[in-house]
Amino acid sequence: MVEIKSVLLVRVASSVDKEVDHPQFFDPCYPLKYIQAGLQGYPGLKIHTLDCWTRPMDIDSLVEYFDRTKSDLVVVSASSFDIHVADQFAAALKLKTKAPLIAGIGQGFYSDNGCNNCENYDVVLLGEPEEAFFDLFNWIREDRVENGVGWRQHFLSHYLNRQRFIVTRPDSLPYPSYTSDELEAYRSIFPVRLPKRVSWGYTIGMRGCPHDCVFCSEVMRVSVGKKLRKRSPQNVADEFEHMARQGVNIVSFQDDSFSAHRGFVQGICNELIARKSGMPWMARVRVDEVDYQLLKLMKQAGCIMLGIGVESGSQRIIDEMKKTKRVQSWADLCRNVFRSTRELGIGTNAYYVIGNPTETRQEIEQTIRLAQELNSDSIQVHFYTPYPGSKAWERYRDLIADVDSREMFHYATPKFALSEVPVVELVKLRSTFYRRYILRPRFALDHLLKHWRFYLHNPDILQTLLGIRKLF
Repeated sequence: MVEIKSVLLVRVASSVDKEVDHPQFFDPCYPLKYIQAGLQGYPGLKIHTLDCWTRPMDIDSLVEYFDRTKSDLVVVSASSFDIHVADQFAAALKLKTKAPLIAGIGQGFYSDNGCNNCENYDVVLLGEPEEAFFDLFNWIREDRVENGVGWRQHFLSHYLNRQRFIVTRPDSLPYPSYTSDELEAYRSIFPVRLPKRVSWGYTIGMRGCPHDCVFCSEVMRVSVGKKLRKRSPQNVADEFEHMARQGVNIVSFQDDSFSAHRGFVQGICNELIARKSGMPWMARVRVDEVDYQLLKLMKQAGCIMLGIGVESGSQRIIDEMKKTKRVQSWADLCRNVFRSTRELGIGTNAYYVIGNPTETRQEIEQTIRLAQELNSDSIQVHFYTPYPGSKAWERYRDLIADVDSREMFHYATPKFALSEVPVVELVKLRSTFYRRYILRPRFALDHLLKHWRFYLHNPDILQTLLGIRKLF
């Protein structure tokens, strides 16, 4: 039996996605929060958590923190931008006289560059580790051997075969809890139509996404695979109440595609309405999955904000992305949905992508004009980035062979150009996009009328959003 008295949960960080001029916020590391919640059910176990996305630390400081915790097991989460930091931290810990067991999780381990020094990890859990971790944890504590195979060999075989774990029983996961400091650190920067100081909570209602967008990668997702795994409406509503008790007054669904299953959305909404929840919430949806009737139900259930991936105003680019299987014009689908959200009073944040493969200046101009027509409450303009694991990564691998995937980030200056527009000009076009959108008198007046009371109570968010001036 292996004795584990203390566990350290760490999300490491590098500067790649932190030191950009584009305003952004950092949401929680969901797998670590679920693991933390589950470990709290083990009597006498000390649990230490450290999120370097909100509390930056270099390797020396991380090792010093570990020395103070004297942890027997360290779980390290790393993104594709941070995997080299995780590797360095793991290597430093293995030099200790009493080295801890080290488990690696996170999207950073998916890429070809991931886990360059795997000998420093006792195990790596690819995919969604929330359920698999507790199988691992119990195997370690019991020093279990099954059919002549110990826990190291059992879990190592999954990693070597690149097998992803998935959450199969989402209702069985414990609800994460957050301290007041964490609630403050994980503040979304989306302006919403609420006249009060907001305290954001986050949840994942459904895992998986059935779509085939070529730019999509596990590196940027919160779930794995196409198979949809839904929580029950009662379980989600119970977590709303759990978050409310912690001081949360608005919830963000972080599902990769909240609207991927109509019955799921309807069930959640009907349960929240039946309970008279009163908790406002937002989610990310697709224009080819929602209509006026569904949006009306969502509004009745408390939805006040939607994040919507418009991506491009060019039908050719949308087709190249394999964004939708609908034959209807993508721009018309967008117009219909944004018209419905305006009529219902649901706020919108629209996502756009420029620098798509073979995209021309004229097609970027089409996107800017469509964005102005849709007139969402806010926008985010990304650079096309073929992250490891995406179909685009495989398609353009030869063209980007000299690029370190650990330095690729959709808000940072691109390392290469796949569009017809050179990188230098593409960066200027993003600035032009924002200026032409935000500085329109129509937009500025409408935005202030809808959000001035929100900014009055949340001046820090206004200050963060004003940082977009750096891009001008």
